[in-house]
Amino acid sequence: MRVQAGTALQKPRQDRRMNLFDLTDEGLMLAVAQGDRSALAELVRRYQNDIFRFCLYYMKDTEEAKELVQETFIRVYAARQRFDGARKFRPWILCIARNLCLNELKRKKPMAVEEIEDYAAASFRNAVAPFPMMSDGPDVQLMASERRNLVAAALKNLDAEARELIIMRFFERLAAKDIAEITGSTEGAVRTRLHRVLKMLRDTYSEARGDF
Repeated sequence: MRVQAGTALQKPRQDRRMNLFDLTDEGLMLAVAQGDRSALAELVRRYQNDIFRFCLYYMKDTEEAKELVQETFIRVYAARQRFDGARKFRPWILCIARNLCLNELKRKKPMAVEEIEDYAAASFRNAVAPFPMMSDGPDVQLMASERRNLVAAALKNLDAEARELIIMRFFERLAAKDIAEITGSTEGAVRTRLHRVLKMLRDTYSEARGDF
């Protein structure tokens, strides 16, 4: 009987976890606003790695990035009642993380030009786009590696604003509308800026490789 009772108690919890998995990010945030701590835990599970990588791009320090990840979720919880369910959650939380990073950077000394190889490498590893697999031959893997290095080198020649746009659009896979929301710009301005930056990247990459 004890086993049966224990099983009966565990089943609602298991069903609850399954229900959380089925909810969208926005649905989870609305649940958080209603006081559901388990919904917040699910959002942390879904986003902690992405937010860490995002903060690491700005801070270039692992420990600082970890602290800002924690602060980001604290801010998310603090703003739970103000979240608009009609908005998308991802650009909203990235906007919070970005503002925290920029505010922290203002308190620090001016930094050298950002190194993005680590960020790009992490994004490539998590990407769904085809990248070299163990089954690929050494020539294929070498060409892919050279391509990544050339792209990273080209990105380093961009100014901070342009690099940020490229990171958000192609590594974080954000739409122009979402980037505009995060950066406080307009969708049209973001598209225009991206077009110019991509042309610059193509020209730089073509000089080094002959194709982009």
